[in-house]
Amino acid sequence: MTDKGVGEDVVWFADYHFPPPPPSSTSSSRKTIKKNPFKNLKGADLLGERELTRKFIHAVNEHNLAPGLKMSYCGDRPDPSACDDDGQKPDAAFYRMAVAPSDDKPHWGDQLIACEFKVAKSSGAIQDPFEDVPNTVDGVVPSASEHRKKNRGQIITYAELLFAVQQRIAVFTLLVLGRQCRFIRWDRSGLVVTRSFDYYKKWKFFVDVLWRISQSSDKQLGLDPTAHRLFPGDPDYLLMTTAAESLTSDVDHRERVLDEAPKNEDSFVFSYVREAFQKSVEDERWPRYRVEVPDGKQTRMYLIGKPSFRAKGLAGRGTRGYVALECGTKRFVWLKDAWRAHYLLVDREGDILERLMKANVPNIPTLICHGDIEDQVTYTPQRWEEKNPAPSVHSGTSTPSSSNVAGSSSSTSQKRKLDPDECEGDVPPPKGLSRLPFRSDSPLRRHKHYRLVVEEVALPLSDFQFGRQLVSVVKDCVIAHYHAYMELLLLHRDISSGNVLIYPRLGKTSDGRFKVEYTGILADWEMAKETTVLDPRQPERTGTWQYMSVALLSGDKAVEVCDELESFFYVLLYNATRYLLSRLPDITIANYLDEFFDQYGWGDGRYVCGDKKKITITTGELEVAHTVKLKFDSNMDDVLADLLSWFKAHHVVSRYEIDNMPPAGDLKSRAPVREIIRTGALPRVALPGRGSTQRDGPSKEDREKAPLASSHAAVVTLLEEAERNLGWPMDDKAGDRIPKTWRPDKKYDQEGSTYISAVGTSNKKRRTNTGDSLPLSLALQRPPKTPPPRSPPPAGPSTSFARM
Repeated sequence: MTDKGVGEDVVWFADYHFPPPPPSSTSSSRKTIKKNPFKNLKGADLLGERELTRKFIHAVNEHNLAPGLKMSYCGDRPDPSACDDDGQKPDAAFYRMAVAPSDDKPHWGDQLIACEFKVAKSSGAIQDPFEDVPNTVDGVVPSASEHRKKNRGQIITYAELLFAVQQRIAVFTLLVLGRQCRFIRWDRSGLVVTRSFDYYKKWKFFVDVLWRISQSSDKQLGLDPTAHRLFPGDPDYLLMTTAAESLTSDVDHRERVLDEAPKNEDSFVFSYVREAFQKSVEDERWPRYRVEVPDGKQTRMYLIGKPSFRAKGLAGRGTRGYVALECGTKRFVWLKDAWRAHYLLVDREGDILERLMKANVPNIPTLICHGDIEDQVTYTPQRWEEKNPAPSVHSGTSTPSSSNVAGSSSSTSQKRKLDPDECEGDVPPPKGLSRLPFRSDSPLRRHKHYRLVVEEVALPLSDFQFGRQLVSVVKDCVIAHYHAYMELLLLHRDISSGNVLIYPRLGKTSDGRFKVEYTGILADWEMAKETTVLDPRQPERTGTWQYMSVALLSGDKAVEVCDELESFFYVLLYNATRYLLSRLPDITIANYLDEFFDQYGWGDGRYVCGDKKKITITTGELEVAHTVKLKFDSNMDDVLADLLSWFKAHHVVSRYEIDNMPPAGDLKSRAPVREIIRTGALPRVALPGRGSTQRDGPSKEDREKAPLASSHAAVVTLLEEAERNLGWPMDDKAGDRIPKTWRPDKKYDQEGSTYISAVGTSNKKRRTNTGDSLPLSLALQRPPKTPPPRSPPPAGPSTSFARM
């Protein structure tokens, strides 16, 4: 994450986030500490990391500086891999006394405040990830030194994992650096980090802060009060275990005709759904929760364990998807927990689904309930705006700050309208005020906590069984897109592999037998926007980089139907290439997908489309390497070739029309025709005919095919005809063609979230596997959903806040 931090005075930070409890509260009596409890740490700058950690923990616990809490060492052994794939070992953490561990393991599900210890210097090099800058607004900047960036990346990963495992509004970290320390507060917008202070010299202040932390509520310490932690012995905990083990009426979800009707036809469960729920509760270290989801004026309860999907990264929407058990009905549903973009004109996904359902749009998720979670909004943008106030409207600007005054734990923000389940402080701007619905100068995006529940627990697109089925599922989603556009003038704006899902349904054959048939569902409509809305709604362009059209990646333009249909083509191309049999070896497939989908260029001060994708669209050839074509030896070859020819033609025609649009008064600016003087020494030569040139314009074939790239009907017709064609093999799925050991040659940037080529200037997004909605086990690090904003490319040193 770049520029997503705010520096803070430590006294202000402590007073705001850990205020002393009122005298009338039932807080623990404050023990008078007369002597410095950290006296044995006077020489902490000279201690090694382990000794520093042990002595610090001993001082806190020995003097009971945080009554009711225990500081435990956890730097020797990681939690099981099911809880933490990376086997991370933070140094220490604060826990509630009842759940404090004694096995020197992290116990990520129980940590209250994470603690990281570093020596002041290592081999003469300062270890502090940040630098204090006197006489500045923030007072703190991230260090540009490589090893200090690495330390910053380390604490970022700890905070990210706590957000993943627990239900959190925010995460607090205590960073100890020899005799100095800092507090950090993380949320989905960024971080607030304090200036460092000497806890040995200022021990009275530090002791007071630790006592205040111990008296703080779970909500004050960042835990979500609408998520109720379950423990063994709780009825809901036992209910989850029972539901995971019951397999009596489950139906195999493979597409086929059934020999007999399923038992309990109206309430059966597909086996993959229960298996996914079972997997979510098999690890006892991963906490279980009963979470609240608004449903109008009521609230529904759902039981969740480990997410089936979670987006990588700390800053952003932080989407997590769960196979959840609904309390009361005991049915399995899909629950989406995210921090949605919180801007004036941005609709909630559930509101969009309601409109789609009223318009009878097919092949979309069936909404059960949704809503914003209390007043939970990210605090970091509010603090940035308070410290960087915008000029008032009266001074000529049209972008006033939306900050609250200090003292409130959450920002009010202005919204398009006041819905029944929105907080009363969310009001529209004054009538007639023309302005952007966001601070365009802010590096931080505002987010609001949001949950949504739908009926369908779907399969990822990568679970298709054969090529013809892949074509059929994509076709269903194109149909959904068509109806949304025709009925509501709505464009999805995030077509990707992760949002094209498979949903098995129970149907009947013509002779009355039951069958399981796969249908496609177009999901994740949170970025959808009506074509009539022309103004930007949030600071950054939305979309998944790998599947965006060449035109969108090459310049500033509005999203059109042709861009969305081109994205569907990329979904089909990606999944066919990765999972179907072809003539190419696996390593070539891996390199080709990386080059086509993940590489990008740099030009005109922005990230632009990579060469492989652009050349493919401009030439209309699926060329993996020089003279090496992508071939499946099946009907898939014709499907991809036909679609590509349409998008190539559209690109050629569009570019010609843009490049040759005459400016006003163009006739006067044309070069005069020069008189040609001929001599006998230069006889006239008859020249051969030539093909189409830029002057002649696109070919007749290109002009005929170009409109097809903007036609839902044409794309659906092509896919339907391909689906009906004979000759599709039933065994053409090869499994994952990307070798597990494959890694592109790379040089990681300072935070490890993106990399650049070690040779030359070919920049890349770090490889992802199936787009945005990947299971965690399949993705090392999700690339950004959008190309970064205009800024220098990430190849050189940075003095801005760490990329999260």
